[in-house]
Amino acid sequence: MKNIDLHEKYESIYTEGSLKYFSITGFSMSKLIINLMPSWNNLDVLEIGCGEGRLAAMLSFAGAKKVDAIDYSIEAIKIAQKTLNLENVSFSCTDYRTVNKRYDVVVLQGVLEHFDNSFEALKYIIETNLKDDGRVILTTPSFLNPRGYVWMTLQLLFDVPMSLTDINFMCPFDFEEFCKDHGYTLEEIKSTDQDWGSGELSIIDLSKRLPNALRDAGMDNSKVNRLLEWLRKAVKYHRTDDFSGAIVGYKISK
Repeated sequence: MKNIDLHEKYESIYTEGSLKYFSITGFSMSKLIINLMPSWNNLDVLEIGCGEGRLAAMLSFAGAKKVDAIDYSIEAIKIAQKTLNLENVSFSCTDYRTVNKRYDVVVLQGVLEHFDNSFEALKYIIETNLKDDGRVILTTPSFLNPRGYVWMTLQLLFDVPMSLTDINFMCPFDFEEFCKDHGYTLEEIKSTDQDWGSGELSIIDLSKRLPNALRDAGMDNSKVNRLLEWLRKAVKYHRTDDFSGAIVGYKISK
């Protein structure tokens, strides 16, 4: 699957109503992004992949001077323009590669994993859209937790996808290597949604996704409950830290 194949999928999601599709609201991710900057006051911000605009509005309320929010889904942008009327926020259906302005902060919430070449895209954004003293702040799913170990085992050994929309699967060590290779500074790593990664929510998530994923791959899914019963007992012994949440936020500078 490539990013271009996801375009029609996301148009359908936003047309039918995103709340019917997304099981997680994204608020915890947005809060994580907001908290990764000590202050948003008077900053020019670019949000890539803004969806229906909730984070863009939060950035405005947090003090950003101007927020340019873009997405490649025209349906998402229509919703954002209809529901959010903020003087310092603009919404447009725009490809990020056509943006030739530099910003204090570039934000990507749950977006990078959908790019064909995630780190090539990230490097382009840093070099093209970031001021010399600017920051990129982004979140991606992460898999350094019991839920992640299950999915990465299936993904890497048996090519059983966790998601029909995620193209790449990244963890903190991938961002550490990327920054080291290109001379960038990985200023901060912080995770959220610990329960989704290693608590009761992880069991609920796996109980919904795992049988379907195995079925779609033509594999036996009759023993999923045995695994879930074991995980339910085991997850309480997992030690959480800044890396172990289901969602991880990164702050990167040149």
